[in-house]
Amino acid sequence: MSATTGLHRSILALTLLPLFAQAAPTTLNVVGFSGVFADNYQKLVIAPFEAQHPDIKINYQQSKNSAESLALLTLQRNDPHVDVALLDISVAIRANTQDLFAPLDDSEVKNLRAQPDWAVIGGQRSVAFSQDNLAILYNTDRVKQPPISWNDLTDTRYKGRIAAPLADTRGVTLLPILTRLKGGDYKQYIEPGFTVLKAIAPNVATWDPTPDCYAVVQSGEVDLAICWNGRAQYLHDKQGRKIGIALPREGSIGQINTISLVKGSKQSRAAQQFIDYALSAEAQRTFAEQSFYGPVNTQVTLSAPAAARIYGSKEAQQAQWALDWPWVAERYAPWIQRIRRDVIALH
Repeated sequence: MSATTGLHRSILALTLLPLFAQAAPTTLNVVGFSGVFADNYQKLVIAPFEAQHPDIKINYQQSKNSAESLALLTLQRNDPHVDVALLDISVAIRANTQDLFAPLDDSEVKNLRAQPDWAVIGGQRSVAFSQDNLAILYNTDRVKQPPISWNDLTDTRYKGRIAAPLADTRGVTLLPILTRLKGGDYKQYIEPGFTVLKAIAPNVATWDPTPDCYAVVQSGEVDLAICWNGRAQYLHDKQGRKIGIALPREGSIGQINTISLVKGSKQSRAAQQFIDYALSAEAQRTFAEQSFYGPVNTQVTLSAPAAARIYGSKEAQQAQWALDWPWVAERYAPWIQRIRRDVIALH
């Protein structure tokens, strides 16, 4: 090989180096919910996004709950390693008060315009992308007449047969439901909810089911559990239909899941590309139809069977309602403290 040829090859290699460097995919770190949600979200939302954007690779980090994610974000605030966070809306509101998220750019996240006003919070720092209704789960072998009302939780035939993990968002969601059941307004007076909760307490076998509320219903350790609909619907299909789901006729409340861009993210543009896709009608429709989380994008129309499994009967769908989450977020911790002190500790 001549010296000239060798020189040309060296120059060519140096010329191509930037191209090879550009070919390395951008890695996005996303922290979010665990278990079945994580499995479905990676399959139904992340994988299609990566197929459309081969230059972006997503590293999904499962978190036990939103409080744990908030602690991680707080710890990393001066040098964030997480780019995108999926959180319960109440925790997202707290994160925004701590200035942990950055506003989304309308020119990058074009699907913002397809979200309802209530879904965009904190000055476009957090956006709702799915809803999961609180439901009553039941063991289909042991319970032949499924519950139809939240009042059924007080029925003495379930004494010592209910799992009620209420020292978290489930309890905060249930209290307004029970207050409304007694004709009250949760923003005026929450005591009716606590009265019903105390009537349910003698029927509770465990306030902290292990490993979770779905497993103890599946195994028959309890007859009923107060838990989330989406995961239960999925497990109903995948685990022999042992878990039944009752969406009471009085309606339920949707726990809202949000997506946010972490302030100081080193991959802000790629992160907003992913957020844009997560908010799209395509992503939300697929996630709703196959994992039974309610969509938020106003352009999504669900099939009738999917709507029934997400929201319940026509009666329950008409009774579906929403909380004023910014208002509730300020009372979240005091309500949890009261549930622990006045209900769990006494039973």
